[in-house]
Order: sequence, then structure tokens, then C-alpha cells
Amino acid sequence: MKFVSMGVVKNKKREELPRDVDALIALLEERDERIAALEHNLAVYARMLFSSSSEKRRLTGLAAGHPHQLALFMADLVADAERIAEATGATGRVEVEPPPPVRRTGKGSRKAKSFPDHLPVVETLFELPADQLLCMCGGELKLIGYEVRNELERIEITITHRTKQGKYVCRCCGEGVVTATAPGRVIDKGRLGPGFLAHVIGERFQFHMPYHRLEKKYAGEGLALSRSVLERSVARCAELLEPLYLELGKQVIAEPVIFTDDTTVTLARLAEREGSRTARIWVYLDKLGRHFYDFTDSRSRAGPELILKNFSGFMHADALGNYDIFYQSGLVTEVACWAHARRKFKDAVSSDPELAEEALELIGELYRVEKAAKSQGLDAEGLRALRQRYSVPQLEKIHAWLGVTEARVLPKSPMAKAVRYALNQWDALKVYTTDGRLEIDNNAAERALRPIAVGRKNWLFFQSQGGGKTAAIMMSLIQTAAAAGVNVKLYLRDVLQRISTENDVTKLLPHGWKQHFESEVEGRRNEIIELLVKSRG
Repeated sequence: MKFVSMGVVKNKKREELPRDVDALIALLEERDERIAALEHNLAVYARMLFSSSSEKRRLTGLAAGHPHQLALFMADLVADAERIAEATGATGRVEVEPPPPVRRTGKGSRKAKSFPDHLPVVETLFELPADQLLCMCGGELKLIGYEVRNELERIEITITHRTKQGKYVCRCCGEGVVTATAPGRVIDKGRLGPGFLAHVIGERFQFHMPYHRLEKKYAGEGLALSRSVLERSVARCAELLEPLYLELGKQVIAEPVIFTDDTTVTLARLAEREGSRTARIWVYLDKLGRHFYDFTDSRSRAGPELILKNFSGFMHADALGNYDIFYQSGLVTEVACWAHARRKFKDAVSSDPELAEEALELIGELYRVEKAAKSQGLDAEGLRALRQRYSVPQLEKIHAWLGVTEARVLPKSPMAKAVRYALNQWDALKVYTTDGRLEIDNNAAERALRPIAVGRKNWLFFQSQGGGKTAAIMMSLIQTAAAAGVNVKLYLRDVLQRISTENDVTKLLPHGWKQHFESEVEGRRNEIIELLVKSRG
């Protein structure tokens, strides 16, 4: 089946139409041929996906939905052909060869509670054949309506995408073969196209599927993709995307306010003869939602020193001693986390419930100020003024309470430890009231590390330092894209194709891509989907 790229079939403006009648007729005939071919292609495509298993069951059509999920794989390929065609003046074409029938085993599904309006609707109609339209009394059975039921269904499909480049030669001289331009491969001689690579990256780092599970999943679809092939392919993509990752890190560190935290991961081996060890994933996050993850094989100061060497401004962090060198320089201002301080009093509830509850109530007043500010939608200056009016007096009350309580409790008790933590961090705990751009806690960084905590329950460990670096690169781009409201897989698929030709890497970062390319990519895709659906209408 051949599907002609819509990019090369343009509606001519009135002034561009020929004035000659024969030329107009030829133009109309050409258009009609293309329309007929398109309708034929879509009919074959529909049968390929929804072929009937019985003569009493037939497909009556597709009701247009948006986005039309069933046509997305074709829409993406057509969009690629269209873009190359427009850029080079070539004719883009997508060819789809129906795969051989695959026996599928059905699985039960839970009854859906609702059916969102944005989903496309595929309607399957069952009717009695003509020889069964006779009643026992001898009368003819007439159709009076339908019994209708709705179910949510899901269809995932893998295709073989074959790219053909026309080769041309002059018959007169036989010199100089000219080949039509086509998009380059993401991975030279690789088996996986950009859409499949984006899918694997998303499954691995957005939905935390380890490679051995992906291997089994694809094997169930008849695809011989070993975990080593998947891992090497993703690692190669990480190498291609590393310039974006490094630029992302520069942008985060250039901001005046950042958040940072770290969490543990297991590194299977550091060298050939060494066993597993505890490594770290660090996150550096700005107010715009740009995430920069870094992998280190230990919790030493070397990791933060390398990333933060050019940073100056406010840094939300826990009381990790590794950061002290930055505060001593005077270029970085520590913003301590009230959620950490509160958590220590929460831990003391079991041993000293009365004092712990007093502390939690006092800290709760600080959070009530934050809640009021959020409900009022205050800007940075308004938030600073509100904190100065209400939070600063409350902080003075908390400080006095801490001084009295420290003398009342046993020195090694959980309550004493909570009190000493707050007093030791007191100056940094007050900083947030001085600037409305700051937060009361470091929960933003903790939330940014949650995907790592969830993921390590699935993939358990990194096989090598290279695996940790790959994870840091992919997680940085994925989490930043998600925070920017970008479709992660659509973004990755498009960027993997642009990375070899786009010189300005800032345009390929999630926020830059959203500004420069998102409307073009989604607009072209939705236009093709709409044409596909209308042609089936």
C-alpha cells in the first residue's frame, strides 16, 4: 500500500491556476487520482488493523476523535516525509506493508467507569443476515434500533519502516548518480527508528521498565530485541543528547535560586574486580522546572563541587556538610528546609508526644501563612511582605520555645536531637522570609528524586558508571519536558531526528523545543490525523 505524503499535494491559489481548459482538466484528473488512491490506502489500512473474523461481523467506520490514536503511527511517518519533502523539494512517500496475521489471545478487562469525549470511537456493528430476517409467524423482521455497549480498548502496533531513496542517472552521459534526500538514521546501521527509540527511552526512564522486562515484552510481540541491544541503543542516544544535557545544566546553575538533594542507587561494579557499592543521583532544579541530574559513584564533595563551581545565589538544600564550602565562599546563601526540621519533631512523637505536638503546631503556623499566600496568588514582593508580617514573629516564638525546650529534655532523646537540628540550622531556616522567590522547604527537590526512588524498585541497580550517566541524561530531559508540559515521547522522537542538523542546542531543550518546534510538529501531526479521519468519514 502506498500513502502519498500530504506535503507534496498542495491546494493551488486562484491566481496560480492555469487559464487553459485542457490544463485545468488535467489538474483535476490528477487530483481525483490522488484522492482515489488515498481512499483506497486508508481502506486497506483499516482492514489491516480491524479485519473481521466472521462474515456476520463488519466494521462500519471510524468516528473522528482527537487525537486519533489509531492513526498516530502513520501520522508521525507521514509528517517526517512531509518535512523532508518541503525542505529538499523531493517527493516524500510512506509505504506500509501489512504484516502476516498474528494469533492474539484475548484478556479480560475491567469495566470502565467513563468514556472521555476526546477519545476516538471505533464502532463495530453486528446485524442479522438476510436469511434470518423471517419471524416464526411468517412476518419480516424490521430493524428498530441497536443495543449499544462501550468499552475502552487499546491498540499498540510495531511496524517495519522501510525508507527508499530514489537513485537517478543521466541516460545520455551515464555520469553522476543523484540520490534523493532522506532523513538520516539516529543510530548508524541501527535497527530502531526514532519513534521506537523514544518509546524505549520513555518505558525505561519515565515508566521504570528494566531492560530485561522490555526484552520479554517485545519477545511476546515477536521482536528479537535483546536487553543488550536495547541498552546499547539507549546509551548511544544518550551520547547524542549529551550536548543538550550539558547546556541544561548550565541553564539551571545560571539561575539565582536552585534546589538540590541526593538519593542512593546501587552500582553493580565500579571496576572489573570490584563488587557493588552505593552510588548517588543528585538533582539540581530551578524555579522554571528545569531538572539536571548528576550521577556519582560516591557521596563525596567532588560531585557538587564540579556542578556548583560557577553558581552564586540562593540554594535550597538539606544540612549536608558537602555544601559548607559553598556557603563559606559568600557567593551561595543556604536556604534550609522546614520540612526536614518538622520531620524530626514528627519522629519524636512516640517518645515525647506532648512537646512534639507543640512543635508541630508552631511550625504548622508557618505553613498556614504559605497556604494563605498561595490562595491569594501573591507575587514575590507580596509574598515577602506577608512573611515579614506574620512568619517572622512566629519564627521568634519558635526560637524562644526551642531555647526553653532544649533545657527540659534528655540530651540524647529524639526530641533533643530535633531541637538541636533546628537551632543549628536556625539562620538558614529564617532566610526564606527575606525573598519572595524562595520556598519554605526543599520539597521541590525531594519530588524530583521520587522517580529515582520509584525506579530503583524496578531496575534495582546500575550495571556500570556508564549506565548511571545514561540515566542522568535521560532523566534530566524527560523530567524537564514533563515539567514544561511537553509530550515526552513526541519530544524525544523529534529531537533525536533534529540533533544532527540543529546547531543551536538551546532550541532542542524542552522549553526551547516548546517555543520553536512544538506547534509545528503537533500542527502537522494533527493536520494529517484530521485528513486521515475525514477520508474515512
